[in-house]
Amino acid sequence: MSMDLPLMFLRERLADPGWRMTALLLIAMVVVIIFLRIREARKVVTKFPRERIVLTSFAVTFYGLESELSGPARSVGALVLTKDGLYFRGRVTHRELTIPGSAILNLDVTNTHRGRTMRLYVLAIRFLNPEGKGDTAAFRLLRPARWIMAIRSTLMGERTPPSAESKPPDEHEEPPGTKTEE
Repeated sequence: MSMDLPLMFLRERLADPGWRMTALLLIAMVVVIIFLRIREARKVVTKFPRERIVLTSFAVTFYGLESELSGPARSVGALVLTKDGLYFRGRVTHRELTIPGSAILNLDVTNTHRGRTMRLYVLAIRFLNPEGKGDTAAFRLLRPARWIMAIRSTLMGERTPPSAESKPPDEHEEPPGTKTEE
């Protein structure tokens, strides 16, 4: 009898045209999102060889550049960290931003950008633009601390603290400071 209850509920819902339409719209939205995500991933792979890609994140919100007084303030797309820079491409707007690793000055997590307080924290990347002037790009993404560590280690030459990297010495290695010259 308990198995008949869910089937009866499903039959009642499928008989309701309003519920069917809502279910179809929901399924269509999921299919469109999956399609867009696959299309984004293909564009990233065709633009960069896999061995150059360090980290990729989709559904990243780009809030524009600090130097932009007006214009597009938001764009959702893919952010890619390569071995030599950062690349963003908007999903719908097709807006592109490339920041060479050598141009990055500072990374920070903040809740302000373009003179406004944001509702959520964003990753702010301070860099030198092609004209040699300082600018800031802001991105909302999952796990900004992971991105900061990856950008610092890949592009800025900074490593994690020595205590995090330390490993036990190899059994054939002598401890530091005990090596003798012969």
